[in-house]
Amino acid sequence: MDIAVLGLNHRTAPVELRERMAFPSERLGEALGRLRREAGLAEAVILSTCNRVELYAVLPYLNGHRAALMEFLSRWHALDAAAVAPQFYWHLAPESVRHLFRVAAGLDSMVLGESEILGQVKEAYQRAVEAQTVGPVFRGLFQQAFAVAKVVRTTTQIGRGAVSVSSVAVDLARKIFADFSTKSILIFGAGQMGEATLRCLVGRGARRVLVANRSYAHAESLAEQVGGRPVPADDLQEALRAADILICSTAADHHLLTKTQMEQLMAQRRQRPVFLIDISVPRNLDPAIRTLANVYLYNIDDLEGIAAANLQRRAAELGPCLDVVERQARRFETRLVRLATSAPASQVLS
Repeated sequence: MDIAVLGLNHRTAPVELRERMAFPSERLGEALGRLRREAGLAEAVILSTCNRVELYAVLPYLNGHRAALMEFLSRWHALDAAAVAPQFYWHLAPESVRHLFRVAAGLDSMVLGESEILGQVKEAYQRAVEAQTVGPVFRGLFQQAFAVAKVVRTTTQIGRGAVSVSSVAVDLARKIFADFSTKSILIFGAGQMGEATLRCLVGRGARRVLVANRSYAHAESLAEQVGGRPVPADDLQEALRAADILICSTAADHHLLTKTQMEQLMAQRRQRPVFLIDISVPRNLDPAIRTLANVYLYNIDDLEGIAAANLQRRAAELGPCLDVVERQARRFETRLVRLATSAPASQVLS
């Protein structure tokens, strides 16, 4: 008996291949059943996300299983197994155990230390439980993986500090406004990072959203998606006076808001604090605006600099995290040996 993982991820395969290898959620139960039968596995779990597709397997014996798993993938996705095989990795225990622990803890993610992957691993495990492709080995292994992720997150700084521009912007806004639900958010333009920042604010509780764009149709479309209201050009000045948070993300090649204009707006606002996020390149908000009282202006370089510093701090925590993974992997190896040589599985890994 052995534990294996066959997979590809953001480091080994381009997004075009990852998309083709993904398993639709509605067919995951069917895929698990076929995988177990066709590859002759004792247990199976399929982890399918935007950045990775991995088949976890308990092998009753070693010979031929890698080829069998590749053959299953090629049949399911109608791909040439030989053509895509070089972009897959193959791990057997103990490396397969360490790999799962790293994945669950966010140590193998595109964004180091991200927490979303843990929920995705839990969902993959639960779907396998429902498909009845999980037995005593994977019950023990995945529960320990969840425990490892918790230890890593609570005893290290690996998940601290935002590492995306949108998350950094929202974290900075939090320092000024504790509650987004009562604040007015205005986005001017429809750049990708600007929209990401807006969606992040909405996800954190923002409810009063105004959308302005050179194309009113585009403003209507984005407003509908986020539960906001499009702003006609004639109403833009009033929207600027009302906004507590302004996200500027346009393709204009000049300042759309100068220091003088901002001074006038602040007088009309009675100096109520305002948070300005300029994600435009070139900048659309006059940098001199940041010298005004109660005005908090951050541009794309500010945000990217903070994100890079946070990511560097996370990277410094990688060593202690991997120490946790190594200790827990050795612990599981000991339990696996006991399972294979003596006590019933239900007693060893329950």
